[in-house]
Amino acid sequence: MPARRGRLAWALGLVALAAACSNMNGPQSHLANPAQLSSDLQTASGVLQSTVFEGFAAIDTAAGSPAAVATRPGALLGTAPIALPRTASRLYASAPQRLEALRTAARVLAPGIMASVVPAPLLGTTSTWDVTTHAYIQSSSATPAAPANGVRIILYTIDPATGHIMESPLTPVGYVDLVDHSSGNTNSLQVTIFGGTPGATGNTTYADYTVTATVTGSPVVTGFNASASGFVTDGIRTLAFSGTFVATGLDTNHPNVTIDGTWDLDNPVIHVVSHETITSPDANDATITLDFSVTRGNETVSETGPIVVVVSPQTVTVDVAIAVNGVPFARISGTNNGITIRHADGSALSSDETQAVSDLFTLPAQLQSAVESLFNPARHLMGG
Repeated sequence: MPARRGRLAWALGLVALAAACSNMNGPQSHLANPAQLSSDLQTASGVLQSTVFEGFAAIDTAAGSPAAVATRPGALLGTAPIALPRTASRLYASAPQRLEALRTAARVLAPGIMASVVPAPLLGTTSTWDVTTHAYIQSSSATPAAPANGVRIILYTIDPATGHIMESPLTPVGYVDLVDHSSGNTNSLQVTIFGGTPGATGNTTYADYTVTATVTGSPVVTGFNASASGFVTDGIRTLAFSGTFVATGLDTNHPNVTIDGTWDLDNPVIHVVSHETITSPDANDATITLDFSVTRGNETVSETGPIVVVVSPQTVTVDVAIAVNGVPFARISGTNNGITIRHADGSALSSDETQAVSDLFTLPAQLQSAVESLFNPARHLMGG
């Protein structure tokens, strides 16, 4: 799988970059089975990488999509993606752009805060891809009909080279129903992603979750609070999740974001807890602070520390400590190609340990990226 090869290349690069550094005092922990930890972490992230999810992730930018950036459901879902960037540097380096996207969403929401996500003209409609206009259009002949209180979008195979819908041949891989459950001053959207074609028997449900959100500030939106809970699956394994997303200072060029989430994989059994904050003094800089742990059986592996990102000239500086059952194990530190991984006592990691640490470092960003994708369709629908 391309993402797996990318993580391996990144890990091997870190091995090559690891240089001698001064020994550190204190106890030294170890991983019980680093190869198995790495395999389990890759399994967890792999649940988020099916062709159906790739098709789903494309609808927030596809022309004519009811969940594209300028629509109201998109403004809700996009605040917090299932398709994953291929490298850790891209995952973390995108933080300032994610904050800019929040400011854009705030401006979209500012004209009015109403408990309605799907615009009335879209209710009960199905959107399909048209190869003549190279855009989504409403299909008047689609059967069965979409939910009366929602909108249906057909998903297609994505060209891996471009990230866009592949037209030759145009191949449907599933569909998503976006159902509006808003009430009062709370926007709420249920997102259900299916494989197969509408009305067919035996379709796999790849995701079913509900996003709720409120905004603060009037007439200018200053804050955004959202939550999402439900599950995603690759048809074999299931990740249940619950997360909250809080953004403040959206009327400035230095908004702050806090993301909390839990993820539970059923096979193998893995419990993930993630707390992430993103702060920015300006539009060119952001600091991501991680507090993340993975529990498998009697072993809990955690990572804590900051990642500082500068947009131009682009730099990513890392200082993240890793512990096993609370005892120091390793540290990831440095800037860009100078990032190194060493044991807490300064010694070099084995190749299996390096791969495990690489996957551990990448997973919280992948899960955060997944959370953002989960929110995307709602965010865009809220924008219209």
